[in-house]
Amino acid sequence: MNTAAEYAIKNRAVALNGTTVSVVLNGGATITGTLAYATATGLWGVTDYPDVLTVTVASKAQTIRIDAIAAIGQG
Repeated sequence: MNTAAEYAIKNRAVALNGTTVSVVLNGGATITGTLAYATATGLWGVTDYPDVLTVTVASKAQTIRIDAIAAIGQG
């Protein structure tokens, strides 16, 4: 089940899709790169938000679970 914090991160990821972001992980590490995160249309037209996002750093894609993210921001 998603928490309010996870919903906030998902909404922020939608807004920042395709831009350079800094992702702070729960352990304190930071990953900076280009964000790829897209919603999909699910059953009955409901918007589905994936539970992972992808940050590309130096041509290498890093897949990160939403519940492992403490914060996400532009930059």
